[in-house]
Amino acid sequence: MRAADGLPGLGGHGPGGSGRRLLCFLRSSVNETPEAPAREPITKVMGEMRTFSVIWLGQLVSSLGSGLTGFALPVWIYEKTGSAEAFGLLFFAATVPTVLLSPIAGALVDRWDRRTVLLLSDALAALMTLFIGVLLYTGSFEIWHLVVISALGSAVGTFQMPAFTASVTMLVPQRHFVRASGMMQTSDAVTGILTPLLAGVLVTTLGLWGVLAIDFATFLVAVGTLAAVRIPNPPPSPEPRRSVLREAHDGWVFVRGHRALLYLLIYFPIINLGQGMVNPLFSPMVLSFANPAQLGAVISIASVGMLAGSLALSAWGGPARKVRGMVIGQTIGAFLLICLGLRPSLVLVGTAMFLMLMFGPLSQGSSQAIWMSKTPRHMMGRVFAIRRMLALSTMPIAALASGPLAERVFNPLLMPGGALEHSVGRVLGVGPGRGIALLFVVVGVFVMVATALLYLSPRVRRLEDEIPDAAPARPAPEEAEPAPAPQPAAAGA
Repeated sequence: MRAADGLPGLGGHGPGGSGRRLLCFLRSSVNETPEAPAREPITKVMGEMRTFSVIWLGQLVSSLGSGLTGFALPVWIYEKTGSAEAFGLLFFAATVPTVLLSPIAGALVDRWDRRTVLLLSDALAALMTLFIGVLLYTGSFEIWHLVVISALGSAVGTFQMPAFTASVTMLVPQRHFVRASGMMQTSDAVTGILTPLLAGVLVTTLGLWGVLAIDFATFLVAVGTLAAVRIPNPPPSPEPRRSVLREAHDGWVFVRGHRALLYLLIYFPIINLGQGMVNPLFSPMVLSFANPAQLGAVISIASVGMLAGSLALSAWGGPARKVRGMVIGQTIGAFLLICLGLRPSLVLVGTAMFLMLMFGPLSQGSSQAIWMSKTPRHMMGRVFAIRRMLALSTMPIAALASGPLAERVFNPLLMPGGALEHSVGRVLGVGPGRGIALLFVVVGVFVMVATALLYLSPRVRRLEDEIPDAAPARPAPEEAEPAPAPQPAAAGA
């Protein structure tokens, strides 16, 4: 399960008001809003997104190469050490730089040319892949080398992600923000489907050398597509340039000045504290009643669901009311997470995971579009870096806590003779892995409650009406009349 990106002590309502609002919300269709845009010809849409599509295609090819290496290197580690501790080291090496560097990276991205940042990021990643190849060739490649390279790669990605996201707002009209986010998630889904299938064959036939060579070639494709296009820079900030730390702090000041955005910023790290336990525990739960081949089939089927949802979102363009789209996606995902733990059934688990990942892009894309449309263009890097840092900040805690919680707390409850054997055990079952299933149910309920509290906040529900959109980076081709003058950043902050 993917981590969500971005809980409020939310405002109350009069007696019965919350229930009526929730019922009205559930009855209303996403497409019933009067602001729903008319369907546009696909040729017109693609014409307006041509430059973005070129960059996206290059990054998709690069992601496939990185996915191959990401599959092959853990195999190499396991064959060399047989230890799970190395994977824990790699996880922290790939997470800590992102959390620590994100605010500074965002401020620098807002200062620098974003195309240059993307070019340098891909070039540095290619050099790191080449360096691994050199170490392998000389026979001196060790685990600690990979830990250091993973940390460096994470640091590079900390600059690359806000630069790429901020570039989208300069290349795509605002009404296509959800569609662009759907395309980005399509890239993740395609990578998740193809790389396990291709990597297993390539590692066997070409070895780690061949996989690294393919990865290096895909980086060259990404660099080539970036070199072939132009990414406009945002209008300069109306404020004088200050220190990097002060400018990084400005991103936080902007979010804090808009209570609804602050609620979103707090909401996602909190639910990630629960959802972050699903990834490391999903395989052990399934393997408690299935074999590895069946687990692989479930994961592949789930990835197809993510691809279907991402493609549908890209073609549809997303709901007119983005807050509703985000809440609907999160609520459905939480309900399916509960279903995931109900019975030890491959059909149930496979169906729930397929649908969960299919509706995930709706929530992620809607949230992304909200932040893209409300953040001033000259602050995009800072705000998105802070958003990413906070969203990921609870993931290491969740990963570390998931094992002890499962083994020492939840599993004993649903083993024969456990405290919940004759109550909850009658529903979820008793035996190995059912404690993890109970943990999934608890996380699903937690996410549903947190999402309901979020939507009960009047500020969040009215977010799209009360917070003005940032000035568009460029008018859509059919909008020949002059756009309104950009508002100074101080108004948003």
